[in-house]
Amino acid sequence: MPRKRPANGMVQLNVWISVESKGYLDKHFKQEGRHLNEQIEDYIRQDMAVHHGEIVEQQSLPVISEIIETKLRRATAQLRTDLREDMQLEIIEQIKTITRNSDNRLASLIVRAVRDAGIIRRLLYALVAKTHGAAFATEAYESAREKAGQELASRVTAKKEAD
Repeated sequence: MPRKRPANGMVQLNVWISVESKGYLDKHFKQEGRHLNEQIEDYIRQDMAVHHGEIVEQQSLPVISEIIETKLRRATAQLRTDLREDMQLEIIEQIKTITRNSDNRLASLIVRAVRDAGIIRRLLYALVAKTHGAAFATEAYESAREKAGQELASRVTAKKEAD
């Protein structure tokens, strides 16, 4: 006749183990006060947890790895975008500053050239008037002004035709 199972959900386990293993279990009983069945159940639970953890790890590792790779790709892409924007802003600011400085320098050179041209015109007029008379100086000035105007007009017309 087969044995009946106890109502508390427990079953009996009869095993043969080495003398060293039994000594180890007895030593723990003396230190911790835990009975042999409690110790063995703990060892079995730990082994089950380790085994279950390995299975979960094997199943979830590819998914976790893919999630991490996706997050890293997104973070890297965002960092590249931020870096590109920062560099662009920095470079554009530097270009604007250089352009502004260049424009200011060019404007000051143009003003100086116009001023110097005015001074030279007055000096030449005074020199020509003193050496050849005021009437000749006025006539030479008017002639030079007309020729310079015609030359500028012909350059503008030639440039428009070339475009």
